[in-house]
Amino acid sequence: MSKSTTLPNFDILCDSLLSLGAINSPSELHGLVSGKLCGGAKLDQAEWHKEAAEFLDLTSTPDERADELISAVLSVTQKQFEDAEFGVHLLLPSDESDLATRADCLGQWCHGFLSGFGSAGISGDRPMSADVSDAVRDLAAIVQIGGDDESEDGEAGEANFMEIVEYVRVAAMTIHAECAQLAAPSADKSSNLH
Repeated sequence: MSKSTTLPNFDILCDSLLSLGAINSPSELHGLVSGKLCGGAKLDQAEWHKEAAEFLDLTSTPDERADELISAVLSVTQKQFEDAEFGVHLLLPSDESDLATRADCLGQWCHGFLSGFGSAGISGDRPMSADVSDAVRDLAAIVQIGGDDESEDGEAGEANFMEIVEYVRVAAMTIHAECAQLAAPSADKSSNLH
């Protein structure tokens, strides 16, 4: 995978955001932008930086390095969703992190996704396919995943977690394939009117 399609390192982004007083995790931020893109939002970097700063509730102005990382979250995510090879990856802690932390971040990613998807301007009266409705409902259930349950340690817990991550990844691509594409023609028409 090329550098232009690789998300920023979770720990580096986390350290950068924490130094700015961020209240949400890198996973939740990535979920937010993923949800917005899946809902058909067309974001440029200026809009994204404003939305990210509001979402993170930053207490300090991002420095150049933080700006680059926040920009990369949008640009890489856009490229990954456009990738015909389905190169979408979730911004989660590395496999070296404990399973409880990764599970918490997966729940945060799903929460961010639903927030972004809901704020993308999709009309509530627009019918969605059963696949998309099921995927959104499942992501809402996965928000509740957490690391408090110690009964799934070891290889079984790891295998189950990886299956859920893969399901979330495919669910996001399914939602994007239907909803972002339906939003695109109307956006193209309005730009042709100017």
